[in-house]
Amino acid sequence: ATDNGTGTIMMLEAMRILKATYPNPRRTLLVGHWGGEEQGLVGSGAFAADHPDVVGNLQAAFNQDNGTWRIDFIRMQGFTGAGAHFGRWLSAVPDEITEHIELDIPGVPETGGSDHMSFICVPAAGFRLQSSYPDYRQYTWHTNLDTYDKVVFDDLRNNATLAAMLAYQASEDPERVPVDQRVLPTDERTGRPGTWPQCRPPRRSAGG
Repeated sequence: ATDNGTGTIMMLEAMRILKATYPNPRRTLLVGHWGGEEQGLVGSGAFAADHPDVVGNLQAAFNQDNGTWRIDFIRMQGFTGAGAHFGRWLSAVPDEITEHIELDIPGVPETGGSDHMSFICVPAAGFRLQSSYPDYRQYTWHTNLDTYDKVVFDDLRNNATLAAMLAYQASEDPERVPVDQRVLPTDERTGRPGTWPQCRPPRRSAGG
């Protein structure tokens, strides 16, 4: 239910809102519901590899893969110019939706685990709309306890509204989100300079 049925529900509701209120967007709006994320970002990786024209012209990708809870953290993933765009976009969103959201600027790119990484490695502007989810990790994550009764619908409504408004702001923004990369910190384990994530060829069959 919450991994990741709620993410799919949220994005479908965001698109319903946008279709009703914003029928002629400045940029094309897409929603991706990919399979095989936990087997190595299979679906999103194949999409990115097969559609370089789409990825090359991407303004922003918003990924929600954190269960049913309210979005409260967005990392800029090491893109040095992204924070200014998010600051403008979120300033146009009602305070009751944004008051708990923290931005990590410029942040560092995550090392994997969710579908926005299929874009960051290109590099293209992919961002994760994150939530605090202690109960999710401790009790329901990847278990048969992840059931419908765990869904918090007030949070889903909040998140769908936020996603719709971010998509609207990103679409209308006359400036492209830059993908200039920060200098990454030194790896404490190896003492070597940090490196940007590399894209891996997507698996096309069960055998690889």
